[in-house]
Amino acid sequence: MLEISITPDDYILADLVASLEMMSTKYMPRTFKAFKMATAVMQYTWKSYAMGASIPGGSERIKRPTGEFAKSIKVRMLAPFHHEVYSDDPKAKFLEEGSKQYDMKKTHPYGKRSRVVKKTRKRKGSIVAREGDPYLIIPFRHGVPGSISYAPIPKLLYTAIRQMIKNDDLKLSNIAKGKKQSPNYEGELIPRKKYNWGSRLVGTGLDKIEGMVAMNVSTRKSIRTEYMTFRVISVNSPAHKWVQKARPGLHLTQHVVNNTKEIVEDLIGSGLRQDLGLA
Repeated sequence: MLEISITPDDYILADLVASLEMMSTKYMPRTFKAFKMATAVMQYTWKSYAMGASIPGGSERIKRPTGEFAKSIKVRMLAPFHHEVYSDDPKAKFLEEGSKQYDMKKTHPYGKRSRVVKKTRKRKGSIVAREGDPYLIIPFRHGVPGSISYAPIPKLLYTAIRQMIKNDDLKLSNIAKGKKQSPNYEGELIPRKKYNWGSRLVGTGLDKIEGMVAMNVSTRKSIRTEYMTFRVISVNSPAHKWVQKARPGLHLTQHVVNNTKEIVEDLIGSGLRQDLGLA
């Protein structure tokens, strides 16, 4: 879990804040309100970076925000004058610190959602999957043109896809009711979604789009379609595939501190001066 806190540079202000730790809010109402406002400023700033906003003083930003990370950024009050802004999203540390290059084939096929090959398969005389080998099916969602949360489908191709759906040349898929169970690599039975498969998009010439399905996720209140491709990562995948390159850390929390510190100190200082009759 990542947390953000700001310690005032002004030692007098820092001592005053520390002395408030066990004091009731009724004696310092404006200061208490200032703490809440300052915490909200920090939370809003962190959330905006999590949603892909440009970072003042930084050259990087989150390029494909999904919204999950932003939703995880929350506030809690440990004491009237001790507030924290934090995120418990597993991606938070990864985005903050970055990561070294690693081979997903050595980790992902053995995880909780892994599956095992039921029967040895050959292709052109060569074994491509051995019975008992672990693998994982990874869904990738594609955005409509203009999307910033997911890699967008090229506009001309998207227009063609919509026409194919309208003409019933590309039949929609959907999630079926109920679930099935199958063992993972450790032998644990895992509940899996069931699907009613429609058509798959072929002949696009685009590796990331080839085999895409149009998933009907409509509800009673809205008609929606999501565009998905499903890829398999296994111990038998080619050596050059599924190798994640090293990624530098974005150090979002430090940018939040740097870009809100002055506002936060002004808010708290103003609250203190008013409550102490110094304003």
